[in-house]
Amino acid sequence: MNRLCVHIAKLMLTGIILTAWGCAYDDTVRELRQQPTDNQNLAINFSNGIIDNPVFMKTRAVTLLSDHTGSMGVWGWQTTSEGVTERIFHNQEVTFSTPLAKWTYSPVKYWEQHSSYKFYAYAPHSGSVPGVTASIDSATHAISITGVTLTGCNTIDSGVPNPPANFSKVTDTDWMLDRTGQSMAGIYRSEVIFNMQHILSKICVRVRRSSTLSPDSILAISIDSLKIGNFISQGDFNQITDNSLTAEWTPIDTLPRYAITSAKHVSIPDSTVYLLESLLIPQTVSSEQYIRVWYKIGTPGGFMNRMDNIFSLNGLFGRFEPGKNYVITVILGPDPIRFDAGVQDWNSQYAEKEINNI
Repeated sequence: MNRLCVHIAKLMLTGIILTAWGCAYDDTVRELRQQPTDNQNLAINFSNGIIDNPVFMKTRAVTLLSDHTGSMGVWGWQTTSEGVTERIFHNQEVTFSTPLAKWTYSPVKYWEQHSSYKFYAYAPHSGSVPGVTASIDSATHAISITGVTLTGCNTIDSGVPNPPANFSKVTDTDWMLDRTGQSMAGIYRSEVIFNMQHILSKICVRVRRSSTLSPDSILAISIDSLKIGNFISQGDFNQITDNSLTAEWTPIDTLPRYAITSAKHVSIPDSTVYLLESLLIPQTVSSEQYIRVWYKIGTPGGFMNRMDNIFSLNGLFGRFEPGKNYVITVILGPDPIRFDAGVQDWNSQYAEKEINNI
């Protein structure tokens, strides 16, 4: 009986110690949240996010967020063990520090034991792009980004075998967001990793020689210029979190439309080369949107045939959708110019199927 009493007393003492430790931990963290500290084990940190990792498939990441942008906006909620929910991040700007090779923000916030957390993010932060605002629905956690404007920047300045697939060096902004958010527990050394998805459309134009060209009859072929255009330049994005077919983008057709110009005076080799890669506001393709090609074919005897062709894009695509890569292959030859067109995931480089020949 005495042994049993002693054992019960030990258990009660252990429980008291653990409870006291837990309370001390929470009290310490609450103090740390109010003052600077070097104890990064308790800090809420954001690791380098990934891009284009399919939401419902755990596959190898395509690329890192810091390779494409230097900032992101974060919302975050904490729910305590008592069920009390508090917003702890409100469109917090988080920036990537190249010298430190990490994402940083201020003031730093800290994990609390027995709490759960939910984070939502988009990139880049709206404060880095004039005229853009970002918000989140507190009930559905759907993110809205309004006032997005594009001017038609081309990432390619000469014929290249593959497009850069990176818009960090041009003025048009490649907008992204984490579509599902990230759930976390308040654990030591925890880092939040966002899975970003592109929300604009991308268009690429590549050029190759027709297989009907005879090396004996054609000495040279070159693109003087290529233009694709009449695109809507502004739009608002409102994330859809259910499975409805509602379009997330609302194009705003009040500003002047724009055209994208390719690299000029490019000699076309035997292999395929890319001349254009650009962002688009997702929109319905209209009959006024076009692709125009000026090119030259040199023949024996010094003759140079100059050609100018223009075609409507609605013969190739019906709509530009978010997160998709639209690839047009221009096929140059002695016959009328031909186009192959396909739609793929963002980083795909080649058209999957022929949609139309002209």
